[in-house]
Amino acid sequence: MKSNTMRERLLASSMICGAALLGLSNQALAQTSDANEVTELVVTGSRIPQQNLNSVSPVTAISESEIKLQGTSNVEALLNNLPQVFADHGGGVSNGSSGTATVNLRGLGSTRTLVLVDGRRLMPGDPGLPVPDLNNIPAALVQRVDVLTGGASAVYGSDAIGGVVNFIMNRDFEGIRFDSQYSFYQHNNSNAIAQATIKSAPFAIPLPKKNVRDGETTDVTFVVGVNAPDGRGNVTAYGGYRHTEGVLQSQRDYTACSLASTSGASPTIYDTRVCAGSSNSAFGRFRPTSGGNFSVNPNGTRTFVNFSNALRFNYAPQNYIQRPDDRYTAGYFAHYKFSDMLELFSDFMFADDHTRAQIASSGLFQGGGANGSSTIGINCNNPLMSASQQAQLCGANAGTAFVQQSLLGFRFAGLPRIDDLRHTNYRFVVGARGDLGEGWSYEAYGQYGTTIYSEHYENDVSLIKAQNALLVDPLTGQCTVGGACVPLDIFRLGGLTPAALGYVVTPGFKTGETVEKVASFNITGDLGQYGVKSPMASDGIGINVGAEYRSESLNLITDAEFTSGDLSGQGGPTIGNSGSFDVYELFGEARIPLAQDLPLIKDLTAEIGYRFSDYNTAANTTQTYKAGLNWAIVDDVKVRASYNRAVRAPNVVELFTPAASGNYSGVDPCAGGAPLAACLRSGATAAQYAAGIPQCPAAQCNAVTGGNPNLRAEKADTYTVGVVVQPRFIPGLSVTVDYYEIKVANLISSLPALTVTDCITNGNLAACSKIHRDPGTGIIFGNVGFVDGIGVNTGYLKTAGVDVNANYRTDLSDWGMGEWGGLSLAFVGTYTDKYVTQPSTGGGTFDCAGKFGVVCSSNAQGGPIPKWRHQLRAFEA
Repeated sequence: MKSNTMRERLLASSMICGAALLGLSNQALAQTSDANEVTELVVTGSRIPQQNLNSVSPVTAISESEIKLQGTSNVEALLNNLPQVFADHGGGVSNGSSGTATVNLRGLGSTRTLVLVDGRRLMPGDPGLPVPDLNNIPAALVQRVDVLTGGASAVYGSDAIGGVVNFIMNRDFEGIRFDSQYSFYQHNNSNAIAQATIKSAPFAIPLPKKNVRDGETTDVTFVVGVNAPDGRGNVTAYGGYRHTEGVLQSQRDYTACSLASTSGASPTIYDTRVCAGSSNSAFGRFRPTSGGNFSVNPNGTRTFVNFSNALRFNYAPQNYIQRPDDRYTAGYFAHYKFSDMLELFSDFMFADDHTRAQIASSGLFQGGGANGSSTIGINCNNPLMSASQQAQLCGANAGTAFVQQSLLGFRFAGLPRIDDLRHTNYRFVVGARGDLGEGWSYEAYGQYGTTIYSEHYENDVSLIKAQNALLVDPLTGQCTVGGACVPLDIFRLGGLTPAALGYVVTPGFKTGETVEKVASFNITGDLGQYGVKSPMASDGIGINVGAEYRSESLNLITDAEFTSGDLSGQGGPTIGNSGSFDVYELFGEARIPLAQDLPLIKDLTAEIGYRFSDYNTAANTTQTYKAGLNWAIVDDVKVRASYNRAVRAPNVVELFTPAASGNYSGVDPCAGGAPLAACLRSGATAAQYAAGIPQCPAAQCNAVTGGNPNLRAEKADTYTVGVVVQPRFIPGLSVTVDYYEIKVANLISSLPALTVTDCITNGNLAACSKIHRDPGTGIIFGNVGFVDGIGVNTGYLKTAGVDVNANYRTDLSDWGMGEWGGLSLAFVGTYTDKYVTQPSTGGGTFDCAGKFGVVCSSNAQGGPIPKWRHQLRAFEA
């Protein structure tokens, strides 16, 4: 049998049954089948063309028509609509944003999700988060998106633990197409619960306007395609621009305050909503080591009052819930067939994305001081304080040159922090493929991808300059350090001057790049032409073998402010990083028809695969493999099962990042009344417990994180078993139900929030040993209070559940409604039965299915892990 062209294979793979073919009508399927142009197809998850319409592993396909129906030019939003996908970095993330768009399958993280473009890797998109950036994908040329959930490392290599997202591009466009789209949000702020919570807040929160129209997005794309005169090739080129306006949290009632939950009738059920706010107050919060807890008087006088919740800072309104963004894309896809033996192809993709994230104002945060101190000093004869303030702050030392150390929280309320991020990406592929005759074909390609990154951080505050500005000579009224220092008046509401802000407000800068290089060769053979087949099957055995080389490197350069940790709003230093790794791989797979056209065995086919990888890091050598069985009992019912051993080798960031202190989303149970014994084993003293351990400010504690060159690869076992039903007595209906289970061992882990919980709740002494409290106050914050979060191989992560996909199409004429076309229904649902994390080997476990919070979240942004998620669409077809 003569091998098909890649064009035919890509066309045919849009016919995958057992997948949720969203937006693809049965009529379109029939037309493709009746044309008899295709006898084999390539399914994501295998390189071997196959004749049937089934994938051993569950695949959900988003068709071109579905993309048009959703009217989105935003690839991340398209994927996030699938229940198997958990929201990750994207346009809706501001605090901690990388400026990229990433995909997270099964809630296992973007590092465990492999992204492909026509079966080839998409390069890392950021030197701080080296995973693919979906901003590179031109949505206007996406022909289909295949989402394979579950391991696929034997076929594609490292990272495919949660699964694979494969973007199939339109490579044979002919003509000229211009697309323009404009969209916006119209929202009615009438959330009774949110507004009641806002009105009951202890501090004043302005309610947003009732009706708002915002978040405008403009998208323009131009595509031109030309076929070769002899029909042997095509060049398709594209260019696009997208502009997105920002939306602040202050513009929605449900985000206008920082919501938190407290216990209601039951002390263990957190069912009461409150506007929390930050204890780092815009009125200042002074907690001298000698005792006391007070703020500046809101009436504008130079007096102190006792701190209360009414003086908290509402940090929510200044954050974006949609970042402003500008993106340019351009590129081409080209191929030309010189003969059956040689077809050359080439891809070029360019993307430039510029966005500005915005979060709440910087300032001085309790537990963070200059030069490694957890406190900030104020001289007791500072002339900017009144006599009563000096007495409250310093006691008997009032009016002297004594420097009183304090945990000091103060927000520069009118200056939100702005993170200006830019990523410029280039991806180039060149290769050849062809038929070698006698049932053999080949493909070889080389690929180069790079991302150039820059970041300007604005409106942060220098801890050193702030400390200088709080030591003021009572005789001259100037800073004791002299020079350009301007005294900082935080002792009266409205006391800040432009000159003082100009001195302490300090920017930061980072730049860097990532580079990925791939060289790959594989050959596919139909052994049936040599009589190699099962005696009970009509089809022969198909095989694919190949070799691949891949290298990844990155370089991140940070300025002195980031490197030193002097920027108060960063929670610690960000230190530059550089490193690389490479891997040589051999792989192979086979598709083996065992029996066909027998009673109760319409088709019984096995798939096996193996990949050997040799890394130049401590990951050393890894072996991945797969085995699957597809059993079509009759045309109506098919059963499938698969097992995959998948791996994820540590990336450059996990291997080589220098250790540094930074924030993580979390709280300290010992600041909220945890038992004394539990707090003592976590490093607190009885005196600290009695005095009251300060809570981590704004639900952000501190951890020291960094790379570990001795990290080994994660190993995952993935099991799926399912059924495909296409009943002939209900034409147009197809249903698939699949059980999945994924367990990741040797977890590359840096989970400080879980470490704290594991220590205090479960009594795990190994976890307790990683908690280092501030010697003075016991707070897990600042430069000396932290959790050890250096990456190690420890514990495991396990998730299991059921996927349900159903599609139905009917002609309205069959229901006596005339020639009005047809109706299609598409349903995709996922039930998550368990999502279990063991943060430390031998320690306690946490099942987070159906929960969320600082311990249970599907990503770094604290997203929930629902038990049930689904999407249902009805449309004319």
